Amino acid sequence: MIVGALDPIQQMILQAFQLEGFLPFDELVVAGVAAKLGRETALIVGLGFLVNVLLARITPFKYIYLTGHMMWIHAGAWAILFNQLGCSTVLTVILGTIVQGCYTTFFPAMAQPFMRKITGSDDIAFGHGQTLWHVVAALSAKTFGKPEESAENVQVSEKWSFFRDMAVSMSLIMLVVSLGAAVFAGSEFVESQLSGGQNFIMYAIIQALTFTAGVLVLLQGVRMFIGEMVPAFQGFAQKVVPGARPALDCPVIYAYGPNSLIVGLIVGTIAQALAILLLVALKWPVPIPSMIVAFFASGSCAIFGNAVAGRRGAIFGGFFWSFVGLITSSAAIKFQLFGDLSGLGAVGVGFIVPDALAIGTVIRLIAKLFGL
Repeated sequence: MIVGALDPIQQMILQAFQLEGFLPFDELVVAGVAAKLGRETALIVGLGFLVNVLLARITPFKYIYLTGHMMWIHAGAWAILFNQLGCSTVLTVILGTIVQGCYTTFFPAMAQPFMRKITGSDDIAFGHGQTLWHVVAALSAKTFGKPEESAENVQVSEKWSFFRDMAVSMSLIMLVVSLGAAVFAGSEFVESQLSGGQNFIMYAIIQALTFTAGVLVLLQGVRMFIGEMVPAFQGFAQKVVPGARPALDCPVIYAYGPNSLIVGLIVGTIAQALAILLLVALKWPVPIPSMIVAFFASGSCAIFGNAVAGRRGAIFGGFFWSFVGLITSSAAIKFQLFGDLSGLGAVGVGFIVPDALAIGTVIRLIAKLFGL
């Protein structure tokens, strides 16, 4: 529901500013190479999960990675990378499985100190490809922010008290974004390409309110999910991996920082615009700006920043993720970190999750030392 509402708003922004480039969308990359590397990806997902369970059992890092689409994305990234390094199918699966198992075990551990601050407990962990930038942003923000000045404690005058309601504040923000995008894109484009003839102003309003409704449903669902997941996971933790915690998708933290989430969305959108200006000046590949990244990535990074540095941390975290995220995604295409993606079937798309990009860079450097 959220993605469905964001996509036409994104299309309006692209039309308004005549932007072209590649789409930073990890799922499309892995789906694009499925015809050639689908078997390797699937094997890495399954075997990598077993390695994750084994490492959680025998090491102090008791985290079980349960974010399915992220497991699939990273398995696909390792399959592509080792294939492009000239590895055989068997070696690709073996090396990919080792990397996958280590990644899904150790990266949630890296984020857990911040998760304790965000949730106030040690019951759940963070399992997403955004982990590295979240941790870097939070550590950086610590130097200039104060956690007691939380974005969640913003004081609002009584006459503006209705802004305290997340449904109202997010609706107004998204109405400004969506209506602005529609006006700049033009009624002809919106009504002929997106709305099916519906008035472009009404269409923009509906998309904004649909997005807000989707977020409210998501937040309520997350509360229910955590309430059921944590006790249900105890059986697994007791029998298979004593003391294990589930590492879950980024929306599990949204209910703990709704104001920070909105801050991240706003500053993340601004950061993407500035990153694109820089990339155009550098003549690097230009990622198409993504409202999905601004919401899911910058929003959750703002929550991490807020947990350790308050409002300043939220602003920095949201800005940092989108700005640096777009630049590193562009660099991965420019320097062919994952080789020739177009030749594998992933045309016009690229990776953006920093965990895959960072680990991929390290693997590339190691391979270069061995002359691969």
